[in-house]
Amino acid sequence: MRIPMEDKEETKVQMAPMIDMVFLLIIFFMTASHMSASRSKDLDIPVADRGVIPKDRPDRWTVNIAQEGTTFRIFSGTEPVTVAELKRLVTERLKQDPALKVYLRADKQTPHKEVKAVMSAMAEAGIGDFIFGVISTGKKGGDE
Repeated sequence: MRIPMEDKEETKVQMAPMIDMVFLLIIFFMTASHMSASRSKDLDIPVADRGVIPKDRPDRWTVNIAQEGTTFRIFSGTEPVTVAELKRLVTERLKQDPALKVYLRADKQTPHKEVKAVMSAMAEAGIGDFIFGVISTGKKGGDE
């Protein structure tokens, strides 16, 4: 006995929603890459044997100390600031976010007194949570 088969339409894949999603993903990644690139400056980061990758680094405010010739400049992200301006910025940001944390990156040629001056200014303004940017040698942690 032969069982009759119903004629069914062939299943079709709708391309318009897939194209929309691809465009949305492209826009998202372009925006995200621009935001992450604008938060920090290219620096020659120091090497540390026991550096580890912090879990909350992307949520932190990035402060950079970069060597420019024979001087060192402080940057809030990529914007140059003085120690006094940095202290004012910290005070303003703490009003908006009392749990503000800082990711401090310094060029490996930066003298400790420069880093200490930045840390002191931020501590005076109320910041107590710092992590330092280093490149790990792989002995006990991950990369920057």
